[in-house]
Formats: sequence, C-alpha cells, structure tokens
Amino acid sequence: MNTFIRRAEEQDIPVLCKIWKDCFHDSEDYIRLFYKENFERIDVIVNTVDGKAVSMVNIIDCLFVSGKEEYKAKYIYAAGTDPCFRNKGCFTELIEYVICSAKQNGTVLFLKPSNAGLIPFYEKSGFKIDSYFRLLTVYPGEKQPLTLTPLSPEEYNRMRNETFSSRSYVKWDNRHLRWCIKENEYFSGKTVSVNLNGKDYFIMAYPDSGTLVINETNFSPEQLKQLCGALCDMFKTKLIKAYLPDFSCNEGEKIVSSAVYNSPLNNTYVNLILI
Repeated sequence: MNTFIRRAEEQDIPVLCKIWKDCFHDSEDYIRLFYKENFERIDVIVNTVDGKAVSMVNIIDCLFVSGKEEYKAKYIYAAGTDPCFRNKGCFTELIEYVICSAKQNGTVLFLKPSNAGLIPFYEKSGFKIDSYFRLLTVYPGEKQPLTLTPLSPEEYNRMRNETFSSRSYVKWDNRHLRWCIKENEYFSGKTVSVNLNGKDYFIMAYPDSGTLVINETNFSPEQLKQLCGALCDMFKTKLIKAYLPDFSCNEGEKIVSSAVYNSPLNNTYVNLILI
C-alpha cells in the first residue's frame, strides 16, 4: 500500500467530512459549516492512498504564552482515519509527519484526546498529559436578577487574555474566537458578559438536553453556584455542567484537557478547543 502525505485541497472536503463523521459522529451540517468557515485559515494535512485521503488532521495556529514568553503552537483537532484503513499505520505515519515538522520549526503541538483510550497512543508518539479540566455540576438555587450582554470576538478575547495572562495559557487570535462564538450559536448558545458586584465576567455556554454546558468562563465555582438559578432560568435548563480549569476548581470530575509535545511550559490552560 503506497501512501502520500499532503495538504488537503478544497475538492477533498467531501471525503474529509465522511472521515470526520465516521470518527466523531457529528452531523454533516456541522462539519460542512466548520470547513466553510475555517478551511482557508487552518492547515488540513492528509495521508492518502491512491490519491484519496484516508487519514486527516486539522491544525489551528495559536500561541503558548507565559508572561512575556510566547511560543508558536498548533492545535491538532478532529484527527482520524477512514474505518476501512485503520490498523494499517496510516494515522501513525501522519502524526509522525506532523511531529517531524514541529521539531524542525520549533513548534509546540497539543491536542485533547477524544477518549481516554487514545492517551497511550499519543504518549507513545511523544505527547505528555499537561493539563486538566474539572467538570463541575451545579444545581439551581435561589434566582437573582441578571443581565447578559453579548460579546464580540474582540471583546471576549480581550477579557480572556486579561483573565489568564497571570499564568501560562493558550492565546488564540480573533479569527478563532469568531468561529468559537459562531459554533456556540450553532448549538443555540450565547457568548456574553455578566456584571456581578461591579465586575464584568465572560461566559460561553449552550443548552444540551436540559443541561447548560459552560465551555469557558472566568466565574469561580462559588459564583456559578450563586448564579446557577438565574442562568438555568435564562437558558431553560435544569442544571449546569461547567468545564473549569483545575487550578481554579478542585470539585467535579477530573478530565484531561491537553496532551502536549515540545512545550517548554507546564500546566498550560488550553480552553476554546471547540465543542
């Protein structure tokens, strides 16, 4: 079997959509929207057999930042292989190609394993677990008046950078924020600021089967408990599940948020890694 690795082209998108759907079971409508909005700004690398893509990685540029230090980084997203070509070394060959390129360019790589069973594979390739979420479940209590103000990508990014600049974190550009907000809206979510005791906070959240899923926020666990009733009332949900960094929360289920390769930083906060 002869394989060849190359950048994906626009005519590959139908095949990319099929691989993505077979691997992650997202709707075709969502996957096509992702490529419509992002194909020109990201790198999509494929391993091919007889010219047809059989394995793929979607790569999004960002920065690993700590104080005045900045390191070019690439986020590996929705990486997978056509089920007919699994266990043939196609994906291993592809990830080794991406790693080799990162070595040559001095670039950090990171990803979020889609399930715990994949962690040994990536560790064998040289990745190491670096950071964790806490998935905090909160039930509503007493409601209080609350006003939500929509945030632009630029304003959200400004607030986010201010919040996490005191530690090592992933810094995204405004184009990525624009997509994250659009993606959140696709799932009937809102990206808003909330004023609490004279201070503005940000929250990106969407309702899912009676649960308000908070993808990112700078609220503390205690503040979320305080506001849960109002937020659930606004989103018509029964409870909240919030992905919080483990440095700000010690409650809830501990979940791997990133595996990194070639990073000089440790415990780097990485959210906005897509729903």
